[in-house]
Amino acid sequence: MDRVSVVTPTFNRPEPLRRALASLFRQTGLRDLEVEIVVVDNSPDANARIAVEALSGGAPFPVAYVSEPRPGVANARNAGVGAARGRWVAFLDDDEEADPLWLSALFEVARQTRADAVFGPIEAKAEGGCDIRGFAPFFERRIDRGAGADITDLAAFLGTNNSMFDRGTCLGAEVNFDPRLNEVGGEDSLLLQRLTRAGRKFHFVPRALVYEWAPERRLTWAYVRKRKFLSGQIRVFVQNMVDPRNHGVVAFWMAVGLAQAFVFGAATLATAPFGGELSEKMAARLHGGLGKIFWAPRFRLKLYGRGLVS
Repeated sequence: MDRVSVVTPTFNRPEPLRRALASLFRQTGLRDLEVEIVVVDNSPDANARIAVEALSGGAPFPVAYVSEPRPGVANARNAGVGAARGRWVAFLDDDEEADPLWLSALFEVARQTRADAVFGPIEAKAEGGCDIRGFAPFFERRIDRGAGADITDLAAFLGTNNSMFDRGTCLGAEVNFDPRLNEVGGEDSLLLQRLTRAGRKFHFVPRALVYEWAPERRLTWAYVRKRKFLSGQIRVFVQNMVDPRNHGVVAFWMAVGLAQAFVFGAATLATAPFGGELSEKMAARLHGGLGKIFWAPRFRLKLYGRGLVS
């Protein structure tokens, strides 16, 4: 029987963590799959320990608690992979909620396609009864391809949130996620670029739905602009971090950024007098383009670890 380890990093988010774990406990259709859950507490004071121990008492699967006191998204993911015992390693973030068929759907497609990694869609929801409105597209992953489709060509647009990897082909390094990206993120994007260079194949699982819950503090256009700017930076700087550096792709994404800055900059100016959501969306996309231009370390924002918590 195959075993999958679900790694859930958490950092000072007790209520979202409870929701994420509850969704994992509701997983169904796992006839040929042995499951374990690995919760990585990235808080220096190990403040999630009591909650995890309390929740694990009635869990249908083994729940392992891991304390990684060194703040940083790469540190947390590396600790989770290190503690995982399964052939397959899935990732569900603590602000996400998995559909009951999530894990079985990922495993089914991984087995059928012999994929090295599989990814599912992400749908955005707002915490506290807030209206997600026009913010939704900036928090979601939607891919218009069928079940089992090869999406290796979309690696630049993917991340570990809602994913499952073959440990043997994808996570065999001593350090899989680069600690240099602990505070800015992009550690998963860098891993995916390294895997595609090694010939690994990624496939899509439409039925493996995950909901990402956005707290009210994120539902501002200022936050979205920051998120888009950093996303644009990541698109480029991971190409500069692979070995050997991919100078041609760096130049390509910078050219894309220039075009986006021109188009969406003009659109932002044109819609600014009218205000409203359309103008904000254009400004957000403008920041995505600017991020692809200003990707050097001195321009990078910090959204994780000791910096601003995303």
